[in-house]
Amino acid sequence: MHLAIYAHPFDLAALGSHGGLSRLADLGFREIAMATSYHDGRWLQPWNPEARVRFLEDGTVHFRPGADYGVLRPLASSSVPARGPSPLERLCAEAPKAGLRVRAWNVCTHNSRLGLLHPELCIENAFGDRLCYALCPAQPAVQQYVVSMVHDLAGHEGLAAIELEAFGWMGWKHSSHHDKASFVPRGLLDYALSLCFCEPCRTRMQAEDGDPEATRAWALDQIERAVEHADAMAPTPVLDGIDARRWDAGDPATLVAEAAILPARSARIATLAALGRAVRQVVPSGLTCAVQVHPQALFTGSQVPIAQTQGLRADEHVLTAYGESMDGIRKLLAGETMFLLDDPQHRRRLCIWPKAPQFTGDADLEQVRDLAAAHGIGAIAIYHLGLLPWRTIERVARVLTG
Repeated sequence: MHLAIYAHPFDLAALGSHGGLSRLADLGFREIAMATSYHDGRWLQPWNPEARVRFLEDGTVHFRPGADYGVLRPLASSSVPARGPSPLERLCAEAPKAGLRVRAWNVCTHNSRLGLLHPELCIENAFGDRLCYALCPAQPAVQQYVVSMVHDLAGHEGLAAIELEAFGWMGWKHSSHHDKASFVPRGLLDYALSLCFCEPCRTRMQAEDGDPEATRAWALDQIERAVEHADAMAPTPVLDGIDARRWDAGDPATLVAEAAILPARSARIATLAALGRAVRQVVPSGLTCAVQVHPQALFTGSQVPIAQTQGLRADEHVLTAYGESMDGIRKLLAGETMFLLDDPQHRRRLCIWPKAPQFTGDADLEQVRDLAAAHGIGAIAIYHLGLLPWRTIERVARVLTG
């Protein structure tokens, strides 16, 4: 099993006093996926001597931008010196010496810094509210921004792969600031809250023979009935009597009632296919292009629903199971859209966050290792070097490589 680990530049800077890159290689890791574009956060770091509680810089990049980004200009983080190699350049030069591959882990459309500067380029929900943390990938300026980032990353000598997170539309449920709501939206309600009605998205819906205003009316109706006219002390109702699990699977019997929003899904497929083609044009042969995906058709997080990946032409699909237990991982891998990834030319990778209560012993790690192998998954990535104690990192490596 190919074993990888996610990391940030400040983790790698602190790694020197803990054995350096060679320690990771000795433990059995074969790849480091370093964050190259990331959002804000507050992290509890078990072993970093510089800071045990770290507030991340919002919406910055850990490489030196050079392409034509247009209006959405990336901001280099404080980890990028005025002179000398950037964190990514340094890692690309040093990691191969320790026998480690380098992967650029790049968050694309989740960027509150740029969203607050350019709200007109963010997702516009059915009420006209802008989700300031979520750039809309249908916007030409956002597409130029994403393609330019990939172009800059692809120019790093020694880079083996680029992994794209938040390549599509970020939804309502993704954590942002101090989230507060009297409801826990799920299924169709979450989807209704997460649909985008910015001008490019409406234009694409019309191109798919849809009526954007009919779709907006459907979304407003779902939200008003489930939130405005609901009781916060009662469970969220199943809207329109639709079983969300059957909707996820694309069952025609349940899709009939949602005819107003089918063009929205088709529009997203077409938009991502076009963006995927543009990205592939700047990725040279031999450099792996990976996209984070999720089996649920209604999923609105930072992974692209598998049902929307037609035309992306990714070399590898990454299934992230950050907060999933073993039972949850089994359900993910058994998802009814997983067959869309059966093309033998496309590799699969599973990402796990080995912490309680989801993982509580070696038996859980052994199960996930065997389950991954049974599903044709050749690599497991561990989240995250800076968030896990060394005791856990060593334990995970021992079991998964055993």
